[in-house]
Amino acid sequence: MSRSIAKGDVYRTHMRTLILDDEEPIVHMLALVCEKQGHSVMPFTDSTDALIQLASQKIDLLITDMHMPGPDGVAVIKEARRLQPDLFTLIITGHTGRYPIEELMADGTADIMFKPFHMNELRARLALAERRRTLIARLNAEKAALHAMSKEMILGLQQELEDKQRREADGGAPREAQG
Repeated sequence: MSRSIAKGDVYRTHMRTLILDDEEPIVHMLALVCEKQGHSVMPFTDSTDALIQLASQKIDLLITDMHMPGPDGVAVIKEARRLQPDLFTLIITGHTGRYPIEELMADGTADIMFKPFHMNELRARLALAERRRTLIARLNAEKAALHAMSKEMILGLQQELEDKQRREADGGAPREAQG
């Protein structure tokens, strides 16, 4: 028996996501969409509380508004990336204002979504974040495997060199006269 796949299933992810916006209805709406996509969501309306959470728990994705009281979204992203360098970030804004897009990207923002946006755009960006996270994890695992393999090869070559030097030293030593 075949089952039809809901549109949302196409974008299904499994990420720990922190959502930060000073407007409770926006946080609630973003949380609903993320939860429907399989995210474990931590919603916040206060930047300081969100930073405390980021300092104490591993997060995969940070979704934040740019303009908020207290530390704004850019300041939160800078600190969050310092705390968790592998954190993927999505900043939501109605305008860039004081922050040119190039500066936002240089400061660690991985993606920017402009208001107003459609929920399908959010779902697509969530899926993109998951694909990037998965790709980076796979590349890091491959890097670690290559590092281990190269370390093993170097140790093997060092051992061969030492063995060769020992044999040459033994062969170059004067032999006792046979009598």
